[in-house]
Amino acid sequence: MDRATWLKGLFVSAVLLADATAMAASNDPLALRQQLVVAITRGDVNAAANLFAEDAVSDGPSTCGLIICIGKAAIRKDLENRIANQTRATTLNSYVSGNILTTRFQSTNKLTKKAGVDRIIFWAIYEVEDNKIKVERMMYERSDPQTARFLELLMLDESLQIPK
Repeated sequence: MDRATWLKGLFVSAVLLADATAMAASNDPLALRQQLVVAITRGDVNAAANLFAEDAVSDGPSTCGLIICIGKAAIRKDLENRIANQTRATTLNSYVSGNILTTRFQSTNKLTKKAGVDRIIFWAIYEVEDNKIKVERMMYERSDPQTARFLELLMLDESLQIPK
């Protein structure tokens, strides 16, 4: 085999490997969630919103209230609220299966501080499609004493309600 053919083969192999690596990373739900956490922490609503698909769904405690946030515009409003409330998340556990991420994290924000709890714990499930968050579902870990206390206070004190 001559040197030119060998170099072409090496180049094609490198390109294919890079492309496969990029494709795997592009649908990595853990990487997308980490980008979301970073964008919210630094207050970048545009970067956070751009991680969601146009027809994405977010289900959980949010500015959408008891209904599900559907579409990037509704989710963007919720992201603006997370940023305004200085939401900070710390991942405790993460489990990835294909394009699905299940993660457990602790969170603090202005409301948890006002309620006098150190943090609350959530479980979240993310579904990724075409390198975008398609579904975000969050639920409180009600068995955690601090989270349970926060939820009790949330029911009693209207000033702790999530702004709409």
